[in-house]
Amino acid sequence: MKRFVLITLLIAILALGIGCAAPAAAPTAAPPVLLPSALEAEGGTTNSDVPGTNQRKSVPAQPTGAPMGNEADQAQDRMIVYTGSVTLQVNDTAQAITQIQDILKNVNGYIASKNVVARGDNKLRGTINVRIPAVALDSTLTQIKALGVKVLKETADSNDVTAEYVDLEARRKNLEAYEIELQKLLETVRERTGKAEDILAVYNQLTQVRGEIEQIKGRQNYLQNTSALATYTIELVPVEEIVVEGKPGWNPGEIFAASLNDLVTALQGLVGVTIRFMVVVVPLLLILLVPVVLFFLIVRALVKRRNNKKVVPAS
Repeated sequence: MKRFVLITLLIAILALGIGCAAPAAAPTAAPPVLLPSALEAEGGTTNSDVPGTNQRKSVPAQPTGAPMGNEADQAQDRMIVYTGSVTLQVNDTAQAITQIQDILKNVNGYIASKNVVARGDNKLRGTINVRIPAVALDSTLTQIKALGVKVLKETADSNDVTAEYVDLEARRKNLEAYEIELQKLLETVRERTGKAEDILAVYNQLTQVRGEIEQIKGRQNYLQNTSALATYTIELVPVEEIVVEGKPGWNPGEIFAASLNDLVTALQGLVGVTIRFMVVVVPLLLILLVPVVLFFLIVRALVKRRNNKKVVPAS
């Protein structure tokens, strides 16, 4: 038992030493996974100095994520993600969207989302998100901006993701090589021991590696998609109605309608004030006047009684 603990510690120290010796930019190596039992088949055990004990076999250590080969061979072109927005003033929003859609079809682009609303004057105002191939971004944006009367606002941004993609590619290749070694070890364990503990230990490690590979592939696909197709938001603003010079500015109908509206507003205000006076002021006045009136009547009665006592009866 002491010998087994000593060997386990030595393997852990060795794994840590390998991880510390790896480049700082590369991920550290995963520690070997010890099998629950020794491989008892031929060539599957290593005798120790203590009789009756065997050294346990372990799953190969996971390779580091250091790049394999020249980075220029893995990513010959730069991978840049382009994003931006354009605000255009247009005469007809619906027509402009149709024309933009036609322009995008010519370069294998498309409208990802669209949001169009009608304003109070029945003019449409819309916002569309478009995906434009990066190789045709400049020419496509030039055609789209030419559809508007005026460009009100424009923003652009770019993000170089080449280094991230190269690092992911190196990690994926190393993990795939590690996956092959684990598959071979799994077959060996099944043939030589067939013990569920050993098979499960290798299978768990193999499942974890496969999951990491799928995550890396998903991120790589996302980077490829976003760098191949730029994402732009285009806002379409309708042109305001222009007042023609010389147009009559005096309209009796509009003036009458405005005056009638002012009259209704004034009457509504007057009625509102009256209601407030009847509901609030009148009750308050009654509450205040009742004690005053009662006091006046009492004083008047007392004065009248006193005057009656002073009157002398006629002889």
